[in-house]
Amino acid sequence: MISHPGILTALGLSVFFHTTYAVIKYRQELKLSQESFESLPASLAVELFLAIILSSTGALLLTSPMKSINMPKKGKSMDNGTLRMDFMSFNNRSKALPLDIPPLN
Repeated sequence: MISHPGILTALGLSVFFHTTYAVIKYRQELKLSQESFESLPASLAVELFLAIILSSTGALLLTSPMKSINMPKKGKSMDNGTLRMDFMSFNNRSKALPLDIPPLN
C-alpha cells in the first residue's frame, strides 16, 4: 500500500516531468517563431516551484525518524577514554643515527 508521503513524492515528480515537457514544448515554439529565449513564463516557474515543494515534502516525510547513536559500554576500556594521540612518543632506532649525515654527491 502506498503511503501519503509516497503519493506526495509521486505527484511532485509527475508535476516536475510535466513541467520539463512544457518547457521543451515552449522552447520549440520559440524556435518556430524565431524568437529568443529570455526567461520561463510565470506559469511554468510556479509549476516548477510547486513540483519542488511537493517532491521535497514527500521525500522528507517518507524517511523514518532518526535514531540516536549509543555505543555499548561493554566494549569500552579505560585506555579508550584517555587516549590522546598528541602526547604519544615513539622510541625507535633513529636515535642511533648520527646527526650530521653528509649529503650524497
